[in-house]
Amino acid sequence: MRRGRGAGARNVLGIVLIAAAVLVLGGLAGASFLLRAPPTDAETLCRTDEGLGAHTIILVDATDRLEARHRRKLRAVLAQERARLSQYDRLTIMRINVRRPQEPSILFSKCLPRPPEQTNPFFENARLTQQRWDEDFAAALESALRSAGSSGPARASPIVAGVRAVAADPEFGPEIARRRRLILVSDLLEHDPQGFSLYVSGANYAAWRERAPSGAPDLARVDLRIVPVDRPDHAAQQAAALEVFWPAFFDAADVQSVSIDPAP
Repeated sequence: MRRGRGAGARNVLGIVLIAAAVLVLGGLAGASFLLRAPPTDAETLCRTDEGLGAHTIILVDATDRLEARHRRKLRAVLAQERARLSQYDRLTIMRINVRRPQEPSILFSKCLPRPPEQTNPFFENARLTQQRWDEDFAAALESALRSAGSSGPARASPIVAGVRAVAADPEFGPEIARRRRLILVSDLLEHDPQGFSLYVSGANYAAWRERAPSGAPDLARVDLRIVPVDRPDHAAQQAAALEVFWPAFFDAADVQSVSIDPAP
């Protein structure tokens, strides 16, 4: 009888140990599943199983040379906007294109990947992904700074066309659930030598509207941050543009909110 009770106890203990092992393995499997990253696009790193939650576009106007103080400000702005991102938010850096005003040059456009400490090393090399993101972001920043520092006086400054291109970007549409931000880094001196120019005295939104039958672009539910690039030789025109033209333009565009940085 004693042997029977001993064997039974051992059997019970074995069953308990097996059950505990199954629970532990199940817990580990469940944790691994929860830590597994959602499917993402290999190029943009954005999720493919759902739409974008937030998208920030930084539109850089380097049609005229940006001085050292402007480039320092641009670097700071890019760092600030990067710091605002949550995982899988998208950040795009564009440069106004004088030759093709409706097609700004895209220097960078990716979603922020999950931080390495929140990922499962069995499913993804998160540190390598983050390193590549940082390298691409740094390369885009340096490209923007190089072009900004090497530009000479341009024959035109198609700022409105650049803003219109942002509004028409299919990756910046109203279906984005949480937040859309447009960061405009510019001297704000719209200039078309064959048309409307804010260098002309008395230029205002009504005069521009006469030349633009399609009107202002649709920027409803977009938060706008304006980063002015000061031009001391054209301070009066810049002041008039900020006080008269652009408020009317962005009001017509139905911008959700506007903030203006101090000049560098």
